Amino acid sequence: MVRDYGLCLWTLGEIPFEEKCKIAKEIGVNGVEVQGDLSQNPEELQAVLRKFDLKILSVTPDNVDISSADDQIRARAVQYFLDLLSWARKLGVNRICLHGDVGKTHGCGNLSKDWDLLVNSSSEILKKAEELDIEVVFEVLNRYENHQIVTAQEALHLINEVKSKNLYVLLDAYHMNIEEACPIKAIKETGDKLGVYHVTDSNRQGVGEGHSNIKGQIEALHEIGYEGPIIMEMVAEGPNPFTPIKDDNSLEKVVGYYKESLRKLKEWDEAKVSL
Repeated sequence: MVRDYGLCLWTLGEIPFEEKCKIAKEIGVNGVEVQGDLSQNPEELQAVLRKFDLKILSVTPDNVDISSADDQIRARAVQYFLDLLSWARKLGVNRICLHGDVGKTHGCGNLSKDWDLLVNSSSEILKKAEELDIEVVFEVLNRYENHQIVTAQEALHLINEVKSKNLYVLLDAYHMNIEEACPIKAIKETGDKLGVYHVTDSNRQGVGEGHSNIKGQIEALHEIGYEGPIIMEMVAEGPNPFTPIKDDNSLEKVVGYYKESLRKLKEWDEAKVSL
């Protein structure tokens, strides 16, 4: 099995796309998760990616609210994802990420209504995804980022409700550290519906900087036969986890996390592959 290893480009801060790709190549990954900024020209992005021999593993979406009780806000959010799917197809991407509005920690006060809105919006998005043959991975967040879909079981329930062969789960080691009683068990229970695995330690820093059992999670990926990408998503220590660059040394720190984490991940991953 040939594994794709990548990183989320947003974690490199507000520097030009080409500079981000250059750094990613120097770190040693073969793929990246790009930001779903629809103002970017797909052909120009493709040219840069070819220059550094990088593939797109997924797309990080803008922060929109697909389960808002406000019809206009929800409609704009769904339209964004419909447009994102068209943009992704022009870019040659076969996978995008879907998740709730980051920062929305409560709904309208009616849990049943919130759920129905989420299912309906996701279903509309997945209908187009099926038409374009694009995989959609729903990212499981944590209660401090969104009030819906914070465990693997909730994500699997959403898949059962939406009933689309193109809908999978994105599990993130950082979020699982907060919400799952056992992240390893969550990976095993997700099984063949796991579409993407994001990795960082418990403090969202490099592997080994926190207390998560990342090696055990890699072993669990092999147990379920996961052949998808391992995508790193790490930020420098400091306030505001949504801002990757804290000071003049942040980018150097994050690059260091990525290089050392990639070395460890490959060591553990390839040890299992060779069995």
